[in-house]
Amino acid sequence: MLRPNAFAKVAGPVAILGAIGWSLWLWPSHFLWVFPASGALFIWFSWSGEKEVKYIFLFLVTVAGFLLPKLSGGGDSIYLTTGAIAEVLCLWLLFFALSHSESARAAARERLASEETAAGEKIKSLEDELARYRLHLDSTLARIRDKGALSSAIQDMGAASTPDEVKGRLETLLNNYFPGALVELRSGAPRDFADRWVAERKIPLLVRNAETDSRFAKGFFGPGEKSFMALPLHLFGRLVGFVRASAQEPDRFRSEDLRGAELACTLAGVSMENIHLFEKVNELAIKDGLTGLYTHRAFQSRLDEEILRSARAKVPFALVMADIDHFKSYNDTFGHQAGDAVLKAVSETIAGGVRAVDFAARYGGEEFALIITGADKAQAAAAAEKIRVALEARSFNFGGKVSGVTSSFGVAEFPSEASAAGQLVRLADERLFKAKQAGRNRVVSA
Repeated sequence: MLRPNAFAKVAGPVAILGAIGWSLWLWPSHFLWVFPASGALFIWFSWSGEKEVKYIFLFLVTVAGFLLPKLSGGGDSIYLTTGAIAEVLCLWLLFFALSHSESARAAARERLASEETAAGEKIKSLEDELARYRLHLDSTLARIRDKGALSSAIQDMGAASTPDEVKGRLETLLNNYFPGALVELRSGAPRDFADRWVAERKIPLLVRNAETDSRFAKGFFGPGEKSFMALPLHLFGRLVGFVRASAQEPDRFRSEDLRGAELACTLAGVSMENIHLFEKVNELAIKDGLTGLYTHRAFQSRLDEEILRSARAKVPFALVMADIDHFKSYNDTFGHQAGDAVLKAVSETIAGGVRAVDFAARYGGEEFALIITGADKAQAAAAAEKIRVALEARSFNFGGKVSGVTSSFGVAEFPSEASAAGQLVRLADERLFKAKQAGRNRVVSA
């Protein structure tokens, strides 16, 4: 509602009083008809919102209502007095009705203002909450994108086939995850204070600001390292290296960055462990658990491959069959543990007596098979003789009793003496039997 200015607040009631007074002066005998116009004053005060002055005018109007019957000079004074009193009462009722209405409007205005203030505060609170939500949403979407990229890279790292490939993919992952930072993978023992700090405490290291970090004195970090991370790289619970990341600006790395890098390092370690276990399982599938030599099945596959290779290249190879002499006596005399020790010793001597390109297998029990690649039977017999001499020179001590070990060998050549795998094995085995019949501890190649 529009309110009058200060001048109008004074001029309004003065004008109304002037008009009423002028009318009473002109028609004093008709004051009962003119006097009720004083109610316009109270209507004016109700509209203008004036509170203090209206009580003064109420008093003046009341006094005028009681004086005017005597000043009018009319005939019936009782009639005039009664009418004036009635009009004063009506003006009082109008005054209080308008005052009550004004108070109610003021209370309503205050209530609306209070509700408006509360609504404004609520709107501001909702706007602040919406801003925080949008910030959280943007941050969450960014983290989801980062985690999605991290998950994809981790899956790629899990597909690696060698430990070196895992390390390379880990380094690529961290370089992509921390663009602009210097990422380094170190293998082996700790090289500096940060590596030692991580190795001693077995936890990652995060330095947000190298200049303000109270844990380290100035000068511990290089001039280009304002923020820094160092993480351990484990393999089967053993510390095998370190992952380091540094940046030239402070506060480059956050706690969630450290957790992401730690997760990547953990999964890299798991991937390398899986590769190692897979290789171990494959190795156990083709190698004998006791002697470490290849199994009979692996020997059959290699023999077929060697025959095809020899036939294509027109280069001979030789097969050597070997058997430990009187092996049963070791088990009977000293027990099966002694027999296992003899098998291991013989296997070590055989493996050490052949080249890296050759193939040594445990054929079965105490019998062994050797494929001598690219050699005729004379060369293979010479290699078998060296192994025989080395075995003859070994001695064992079982329960205080010293014992030796010897072995017999049979040699056959492909393709000059046999054209198929079965024929070659049978021929070498026959010559091994001849060595046994001739007194053992010898090499037979014809």
